[in-house]
Amino acid sequence: MGTIHSRGFASILKRLGWQVIAWMIMREEKRLSRIALSELTDDQLADIGVTPKEARREAARPFWN
Repeated sequence: MGTIHSRGFASILKRLGWQVIAWMIMREEKRLSRIALSELTDDQLADIGVTPKEARREAARPFWN
């Protein structure tokens, strides 16, 4: 009977592990996007409808936000 519960717990841990990995990947993608945004020129920012102030504010946000 203990093995049934152990398998269920292992399954939960495995699923949680994949969720953590997915969260980390998503955060890294945001971080890289913010770096790219910070490297755009004012003209490029204007093309996408973002002001330099908005771009700086977004680029300065922490990775978890």
